[in-house]
Amino acid sequence: MDLNGITMLHGYGVRGKTWDEMRTALLSRFQTIHTPDLAGESIGDLAVRAEEAICACSAEAQTPIVVAGHSLGAVMAAVAARNLGAEFVGAVVLMAPPFGERDLPGGGILRFLLKHRLIPGWLIRPRFFSSLTPTPVQKQVFREAVPEHPALQAATMEQEWFHTSLFSGPLAIPSLVIASEADRIVPASQSAAFAAALGAELWLLPASRGVGHDDLFASATVVREIADRIAAFAGRP
Repeated sequence: MDLNGITMLHGYGVRGKTWDEMRTALLSRFQTIHTPDLAGESIGDLAVRAEEAICACSAEAQTPIVVAGHSLGAVMAAVAARNLGAEFVGAVVLMAPPFGERDLPGGGILRFLLKHRLIPGWLIRPRFFSSLTPTPVQKQVFREAVPEHPALQAATMEQEWFHTSLFSGPLAIPSLVIASEADRIVPASQSAAFAAALGAELWLLPASRGVGHDDLFASATVVREIADRIAAFAGRP
C-alpha cells in the first residue's frame, strides 16, 4: 500500500512547530505532511484532536497515512491507530513513548518547581538534550514551550501511565518504536516494554551515542537518520 501522507504528533508542553526539522527531512518522501497543534484539558481532548488531525491528513492524501509521535504524542499516535484502524492509519512510528509505571520526580518540592516552571532552563535542558542539538536550538525549544492545562498536568503525573491497560495485545497495524538508552526523560526500558506490548519493531539507539529525549526531533543529524528510517519503514524511499 502506498502511504502518501504523514501526521506527526508532538509531545507534552510543545506544539507542532517542534517538527520543523523533521518536516524538512521528509518533504521529498511524503506528498502530505501535517504537524497539528494539540491542546486540551484532558487526555480525552488530545485523543479527539489527534484523531481529527489524522482523518484530515488521510482525506487529503487519499490513502491511509503514517502516524508518528514523540513522547506523549507517541502515546496519542498509538491510541489513535488502535481506535481508527487500517482505514486511516497504514503505519505507526513511536519515538520515546512511555509505558507502564513511571519514576516520579523525587519529592513534592521538585514536582512543584517542575509544574510551575521555576527551574532555570540552563539547569533542566541537559535532561532533555545532548550536545547533538546546538544550544541555540535548545533555548528556542524551551522559549516556545507552553504550559498545559492543570488537569492534563495531573494526568501525566500519575504513577502508572494512563494508556498502559489499553494495550493488552498487539497493534493490528505495522508499528516501529524508536528509543534511546541515553534518554533521561523516558527510560528506554519503558519504550521497549511498549514495543513488546504492541508487537512492534524496536530500534534502540545505544547509550554510547548519547541521544537525548528531545534530540529525537531537534538534532538535525539525528532527525535525518530517523527520517530515513521512517521513510524505509513506510516504503517511501
